[in-house]
Amino acid sequence: MNIIVEFDDGPERGTVRTFPEWATALPSLIWCGEHWPRIEATYCRLGNQPDPLTGHWHYRLAASD
Repeated sequence: MNIIVEFDDGPERGTVRTFPEWATALPSLIWCGEHWPRIEATYCRLGNQPDPLTGHWHYRLAASD
């Protein structure tokens, strides 16, 4: 089963990634940029179901403390 993740904001805004090795969408993800200086962001899953039209799980930046 493929999990398709769509990032709604932050440094990965608009990016869609497929994770074939996942059995379920994780509640949160940590993202690291590929270029120096490294940018890191924590994303949280929106909702308990994927988008009914696209099948994508949507993630937004976590609130910073």
